[in-house]
Amino acid sequence: MSLGSWDPNADAAAKSAAIDDTTLQRLVAYSRADKLDQLSEELNDDDSQRLSGLMHIDHGAWTAAAQALDEDSLRDLIRFFAVAENLPGWEAGDRSPVIPLAKVLRKRGHRLEREFLLWLRQVNENRFLPYGPL
Repeated sequence: MSLGSWDPNADAAAKSAAIDDTTLQRLVAYSRADKLDQLSEELNDDDSQRLSGLMHIDHGAWTAAAQALDEDSLRDLIRFFAVAENLPGWEAGDRSPVIPLAKVLRKRGHRLEREFLLWLRQVNENRFLPYGPL
């Protein structure tokens, strides 16, 4: 485990994090390029602190943003956030974006496969994933 550095200005930037298409496509690309195991190296400290704010955006905003995404992109984002939650400052618990993204998939009739659910358990200890508190 590595420790990140803390920058009070980055905390303010994280709190003002917003969901935009460019950022979403960048996060999807990490998953598609198989770079999830190297996220701590791929994201510099400032970027990591800024993007960590995405973990605490309201589920309603994530649900709205997910409407424009296809199922593969939603799965890639779920992968990204499940792994990213292991980074310092990215812990989200029941506020994780994985929860609304998985719910959008389920509402579209696309359940997460057993292998995917097992993978989630391997890479993340958040007991709320993928469907939130029951």
